[in-house]
Amino acid sequence: MKELPLDIGTFPNLIEDGYIYVDKTKFIHEMYKPGKKFFLSRPRRFGKSLLVSTLKELFKGNKKLFKGLYIYGKWDWNETYPIIHLDMSVNSKSNEQLESSLNWSLEMIAYEFNIKLSAPNLESKFKELIFKIRETHDNKIVVLIDEYDKPIIDNLPDYDLAEKNRKSLKDFYGVLKSSEEFIQFIFITGVTKFSKTSIFSGLNNVTDITLTYPCICGYTQKELEYYFKEHINKFSEDNNISNSDLLSLIKKWYNGYSWDGKNKVYNPYSILSLFFKGQFNNYWFESGTPSFLIDFIKNNTSNNNINVLFNSNNNIQGEFPNFHLKNLDFTTLLLQTGYLTINEVDIAIGELPSYRLDIPNKEVNDSLFTSIITEYTNEDSVDVIFLARKILDEIIKIDNNGLQNSFNNLISSIPSLLYGNIKEKDLIESFYHVMLLSWFKLMGFFIHGEVLTSTGRLDAVLKKDDLVVIIEIKYNLTESLDKMINKAISQIKDKKYYSPYTGYNVVLLSVAFGDRTVKSHIEPLNI
Repeated sequence: MKELPLDIGTFPNLIEDGYIYVDKTKFIHEMYKPGKKFFLSRPRRFGKSLLVSTLKELFKGNKKLFKGLYIYGKWDWNETYPIIHLDMSVNSKSNEQLESSLNWSLEMIAYEFNIKLSAPNLESKFKELIFKIRETHDNKIVVLIDEYDKPIIDNLPDYDLAEKNRKSLKDFYGVLKSSEEFIQFIFITGVTKFSKTSIFSGLNNVTDITLTYPCICGYTQKELEYYFKEHINKFSEDNNISNSDLLSLIKKWYNGYSWDGKNKVYNPYSILSLFFKGQFNNYWFESGTPSFLIDFIKNNTSNNNINVLFNSNNNIQGEFPNFHLKNLDFTTLLLQTGYLTINEVDIAIGELPSYRLDIPNKEVNDSLFTSIITEYTNEDSVDVIFLARKILDEIIKIDNNGLQNSFNNLISSIPSLLYGNIKEKDLIESFYHVMLLSWFKLMGFFIHGEVLTSTGRLDAVLKKDDLVVIIEIKYNLTESLDKMINKAISQIKDKKYYSPYTGYNVVLLSVAFGDRTVKSHIEPLNI
């Protein structure tokens, strides 16, 4: 049984040491064209660096490493190219550190080629490096840039620094335009897709393959079952579960990422961690989540865009959206960092394409909403999951006393400091709304937020299997909780918000929030 390459990021080490390699060279063979420039966006820990490493060995002509792979008999191994490989996972906690790190990277590449650099600044040094490499080699240069945007997105909480780093990278990458005559091929990876004018100004004809090669990174279902067959068998035997039941669980937990609405893939890090550790857990979220994402959610509860977290029918139209530092769009942020994915694509001739977005799988759903709740309260993740299960059980059993106690525990766990930072009424109301709906997402409910009906707008409809919860939330600092509860339940009944769901097991839930107080009431629908 081949070993799992959990912490192996380079193609030569993976092949030479006998680790599992999921063959992606067919996509490389289809994609490669001399003189072309490609860009690929994928979330963190999705195999981008391994893809870049594979390209590097191809252009170096390391034929022996590719024996048995798709591309082995289809590549011209006699043609080799000098390679500039830039890994942008560099120190960028200040703009000075970023430029110093890039200078050092260029010096190290120059050392590999036995070249001395004398240019006075970063951009001219990069241009000098390209010119001198081309001058001393028969073939043009291949440029591979991995995680091109990391110095920007790692510093998103500090807009001024992120913007300084963006400007520095724009000038740095601009060298590629003026050096095109020396370059054979360019391949760039990143998490986010900035507009060309933001980063690659003037770099002509960069082909974005983010959507057109949906399976170039990640594991398809077929690849999972073929390359990990022995690990699947071992996991099944060790846990006394059938292969089919195990595969269903793996799909529920880790599948669902898609860039074309048709082909769905697994995050490699999650799959490798699952088989390596022998248990289901939220692996990718812990290693792939930038802290700025949770900060953004916590600091933007009043923003209507935050509802994208709870709405399973989000749509975007047109191109895959660009990332804008100054006007950060939450939907774009979630999509490009992997917390939303393209579930369906609707293309009609003469119309802009429409993309329906959704959270990809259980791992992302559970870990994202657990993280939100732990940021909003003093609870740790284990307590959050336990309380979510308890609340779900109380809803199913129509246990009003138990549900009230659970909500009391929830409110009491919110730190006073957090209340102190939320001054305005609408911010507090949105804060409660986000927190409450995060609990329901963690329970596995499918949420329709702010549903329009013929008689009005209800706050949310929650669906899980045959259970439908019609929920109305009230908030007021002066009105009594009992009065708000009565208003909420009467509003649901008088306006017949339940009408579209009478074929389900329907319960009515009203929740009222006051000044650090809460009251809830749940009852079955009786009509």
